[in-house]
Order: sequence, then structure tokens, then C-alpha cells
Amino acid sequence: MSENPATRRAIAAELLGEAPDENGFAPCPGRHLHNGSTGRRDFQVLLEGAPTGRCFHTSCAAIVDDFNAKLRSMIGKSEASGASGPPRSPMLGSNVPPLPVAPKRAKRPLYDPAKLAAFAACAPFPITAEWLASRSPVLIPKGQGIATAELVLSSLYAPGERVLVFTREHSQGDFLWECSRGAFRLGEQPGVGAVPSPLPAGGPLGVWFLAQPVTGRWAANPNNRAPDGSPKMGRRHGAVVTSWRFMVLESDEAPPELWLRALVQLPLPIVAVYTSGGRSIHALCRVGASCKEEWDSLRDDLVPILCPLGADAAAMTAVRLTRLPGTLRHGSRGKDGKVNPYPSPRPQRLLWLNPEATAVSILDLRP
Repeated sequence: MSENPATRRAIAAELLGEAPDENGFAPCPGRHLHNGSTGRRDFQVLLEGAPTGRCFHTSCAAIVDDFNAKLRSMIGKSEASGASGPPRSPMLGSNVPPLPVAPKRAKRPLYDPAKLAAFAACAPFPITAEWLASRSPVLIPKGQGIATAELVLSSLYAPGERVLVFTREHSQGDFLWECSRGAFRLGEQPGVGAVPSPLPAGGPLGVWFLAQPVTGRWAANPNNRAPDGSPKMGRRHGAVVTSWRFMVLESDEAPPELWLRALVQLPLPIVAVYTSGGRSIHALCRVGASCKEEWDSLRDDLVPILCPLGADAAAMTAVRLTRLPGTLRHGSRGKDGKVNPYPSPRPQRLLWLNPEATAVSILDLRP
């Protein structure tokens, strides 16, 4: 008995009410029982081999099990009989037209300058760094330095939480900030102890921090393996994350003035806005996911909305570095890979800080 992909897909579509997309994602049949928010990638149907639907929520397990029983039964009967389509139930009859195939969705929608311009124009006036600072719920220091970096980290993370800080973006973390204890310089290899140290004032290409808090300890990274197949050790991967709290929004394509006008209109809990020391502006948005799967699902819901406005989909990853405000960027990397120093260091400036942000746009907040 050979598998018929088209028949299997049609049967899944009949049971679900719509066809799964090209990756098998579809609305969960038990989504009304989900305890948390429901996203596009929560439920997936695997049609090769033993057909199976799976959902990362557990509250819908009984309904998913029932769906799987019906899916396998209908596929088994159809393929055993050699039929070219799903068996029709008496209620549907035999004259039901074929179900439409869901169109393929672009994984990374393209930036649409016209869409950004139209959305930005809805802001009633130009948005400047000065306007943002004047509206910030937390006072933005005029002269920014290490105290500003400490203000940001202390405002966004709870006592005892640990945050990795980087002066080399491809390292495993050069410093560790622990709320209520301060900063420590980290060793480059496991077994080398951390020593108390101020946060770095700047770096050749700037200073970053990992948006999600971590354990600060080395651990095996199952997604990064040595040639012999063993997992490499690291301290900036999903296995050491302690909270899937934030999402970084940044744009290297959108004009900064239009990107700012878009950011202040988004009904998202934006806790911080800051510059990169270059032309781009970063926003840190609180998503508060319970696990990486939920984080990914929330991200997938936002990508088709934000990417046409200029948000970089490649930057919307769960374990992501972002610029640390209050520090200095001394140069940029050229196409040849070399660091080109600036005539003078450029500040990574804090523009907005609101650790208690809710899903209300900055523009709609009362002064």
C-alpha cells in the first residue's frame, strides 16, 4: 500500500477545516482549550509515514488524540481502497468540490517602503529622540555612560537574574551582570572563575547584551556539535535561558525617522528603545513566553505584521544579542571583515525606558 501525499493532505484538510500549509502547520482542533495564547506554529500535521498531528499545548491532548485516530483511520481506508481522495461522510455527500490548497506563506515577508511610509504617516507629528526621552516613564539621563547601562539592566531584570554582556559578538559572553550584585568579567573557557569588574564602557564594534536572562554557567549546546558529534559547551544558547521574556525589533533598511514613527504606534509592550551607535534603532519588546515554542509562535504571528514595516526577521530570534545603551561603539566592520574605526566613538543612546510597559502604543500613553 503506497502513500498518496495529495490524498493525505486532503483528508487532513477535511478534518481540520482548512489545508495545512507547506510545513504542515494548521489551526489546532483543540485550540479552544489552550491555556495560553495560540499561534500559527502551535499545531503541526506530519503526513509522511504514520500520520500524526502534534501540538505543544497539553490542554488539548484528548482532542489531538481523537484527531490522530480519525486521520489514520481515514488515510488507511483511502489508501487500502486505492481511492484518489478522502472518503466522504454521509453528511457531506459526494458532490462536495475539492478543498482549496492553502497558499504558501513567505517565511520572511519583504520590507515594503510604501507600507512603512503609509503607516508612519498616521503619526500626527515627527517623532524625535528628544520627544521619546521627554515621554519616557523612567527618566533618561542626559549624559549617558556606564550608569545608564546599569539603569537599563537593573530596570529590566529581577534581583538574582543574570545577563550576558559582550564586547565580541561571537564570543560566549565577556561579562556577566547579576542584578543586586553587579558585573563580573568572565573566563573564555569552562572552569575559569569570574572576577568582579565594571561593565565595559565600549568595544571595537560596540557592546551587546543577550536579551534573555541566563544561568551564566557553561552547558552542552545540543544544536552546536563538534566533528565527533558531541555537543559543544556554551553559555549563550537555549538550554541556559531562564526566561523567554523579550523580543528584539530592529531595522537596517527602514529610514530611522520612519521606523521611529512606526514603533511609537505599535500596540506592543515596548520596554526600551535605543540606538546602535550606527544608523539603526532597536526596540526591546516584552513577550513573556513560557517556553521557546511559545516564543517562536508569538514571533511567527508578528513577522507578517512587522517585517513589511522594516523589522528584520533575521533578528527576531529567541536567543538574540542587542545593543547595550550607555556604552560606546568605536567602529564598524567593512566588507573585507576589518574593523574601521570612527573618527570619534559613537554612543549607543537610550531613548526610552518603560519596564512596566503594556500592550498600549507609546503614542497613546499619557505624558
